[in-house]
Amino acid sequence: MRLYKRTSHYVVGVEPAERNVISGENSGYVPNILDVKLLDEVVKVTNGEAVEMARRLALEEGLLVGISSGAAAAAAISLGRRPENAGKLISVIFPSFGERYIPTVLFHSLYEEVRNMEQG
Repeated sequence: MRLYKRTSHYVVGVEPAERNVISGENSGYVPNILDVKLLDEVVKVTNGEAVEMARRLALEEGLLVGISSGAAAAAAISLGRRPENAGKLISVIFPSFGERYIPTVLFHSLYEEVRNMEQG
């Protein structure tokens, strides 16, 4: 039984706006498992946007994800806002977990808020 018939696809890569390696603007490390010829577009996301989205995903959706996942979600939302994507399904893969980021800048403000609640 086929539940979904894919008629077309558009593959988007996400990279830090500060680096521009995958898009080919700067030289740098590209993982061997990434075939950039398969990408239809590369969306650049700033570190600040990625961190903020990861925080939002944790607070609003209960998803403890890392900064790379925050960048992926921010890019997906940006794509979804384009007029040509109205009514289309956009899938995003979260490539990072948030556990290792708990003591870092990503969740520092939340950590401090919890500490203040415990003390006061």
